[in-house]
Amino acid sequence: MTTLLMGIDLGTSGVKALVLDPEHGVLGAASTEYAIETPHPGWAEQNPEVWFQATIEVIRRVIAELRLSPDEIAAIGFSGQMHGTVCLDARGKVLRPSIIWLDQRSRQQVERVRRQIGLEKLGEWTGNPLGTGFMLSSWLWLQEHESDTARAARHLLLPKDYLRYRFTGRLGSEPSDASSTSLFDPKSRGWSAPLLEFFAIDPRLLPQINPSAQVAGHLVNDVAGAAGLRPEIPVAFGGSDQSCQALGNGVLAPGVVSCTIGTGGQLFAPLLSPTYDPQLRLHLFCHAIPDRWHLLAATLSAGLSLKWLRDSILAGYSYQELADLAAAVPPGSEGLFFLPYLVGERLSTATHMDPQARAGFIGLSLRHQRAHLVRAVMEGVVFALRQGLDLMLALDVPVDWVVASGGASRHSLWLQLQADIFNRPIYQTTTVEAAALGAALLAGVASGIFPDAPGASRQIVQLREEVVTPSEENVRLYQGSYEKYCQLYPRLKSFNA
Repeated sequence: MTTLLMGIDLGTSGVKALVLDPEHGVLGAASTEYAIETPHPGWAEQNPEVWFQATIEVIRRVIAELRLSPDEIAAIGFSGQMHGTVCLDARGKVLRPSIIWLDQRSRQQVERVRRQIGLEKLGEWTGNPLGTGFMLSSWLWLQEHESDTARAARHLLLPKDYLRYRFTGRLGSEPSDASSTSLFDPKSRGWSAPLLEFFAIDPRLLPQINPSAQVAGHLVNDVAGAAGLRPEIPVAFGGSDQSCQALGNGVLAPGVVSCTIGTGGQLFAPLLSPTYDPQLRLHLFCHAIPDRWHLLAATLSAGLSLKWLRDSILAGYSYQELADLAAAVPPGSEGLFFLPYLVGERLSTATHMDPQARAGFIGLSLRHQRAHLVRAVMEGVVFALRQGLDLMLALDVPVDWVVASGGASRHSLWLQLQADIFNRPIYQTTTVEAAALGAALLAGVASGIFPDAPGASRQIVQLREEVVTPSEENVRLYQGSYEKYCQLYPRLKSFNA
């Protein structure tokens, strides 16, 4: 009996497929990219059929590259981008493109929810602030602006839950991703009955909640044929991309925090009990591990900011070349700041849960060259994440060290910036594609190859020997720059509005 495991991570910019040998580690991975559609300013959508076809492509590619036979995969797990909304009709067909987490169209609905419910009840019912692009706000927008779609909808699914539905023919969700909808109570690990009642949302629209590391169904024949896999492979429910990357990076218990800098940026702090911030400045979500939760701070335009700079202004450079340029500029970018709010912002410090927040370079002079622009963007992203870290510390969350993850971890400057601005040692794991690995680990638990998720993570995940430590001089310099950075958004808020 074969024991190879496949993890699939449905991201915002693309999808990845990874193959794990439980005895020998990751054998290989493949990925492909797709676009974010913006049919109107502030909108962000993706076609679920594009996700499905891209997933079939990467599965076929990784199997071909590793020269595997169809019967060598024992189980499949899914990880995926959070918050998004896929609407299905009574036949299980997609009614419209998915509204994803970057979408800003539901500003008025978010404000109405805040006024009608208030922070206290929202915290009691969901433990979370509400943002644009979350399933609740997107659904309220659809009811108001696309009533035909809302009337025809019979199922609301998160992105990775839709993809798993296509693979198995079975509907369902699990706590880590459902937490991100603002329709869910992470404390009870179930849909929030008082919130659904308040907004007259039919509970039958929402899928049944199941453990992340449980078999959701088995691979259907037509998908198996298209992907080059054998039919009836068990498929696990999987988890949110953040809980899966934490599992794939060994971030399981308090004291260790992960910092992921991909399209967006996230700080993930594990919790042993579901304690939420009463001011709702941070998110409280379920971990993919049973009886474990986490606080999450998110900034929307992390790696996206550097991508924008590269694609729109500094075309022709690779990310590696841009970071090399920035490394030659002194800390603080000689007085140049960048606010990374290209699509609004979700950090709640100083009311940063603000879809109207806008990005900008501040402090430009004739002295500043392209290298300064790059370094200022990179520093601005880490400063934004530092604001989330400060919120966690204010809530007495232990932060002994940080595990760096995401595409940005491939360059030493990104790692040193985190060490200096967070004033914490930065570790990395040997993990390739942490979210996809976490999904594979959940598949291994669901199929009985691993006894439990924490044990699977401890068996597979290894820390690299190199540790990036803070520079005392840079810590001092960045503290002054950070204090100035924190003053910029409040001063510009009224102008942006």
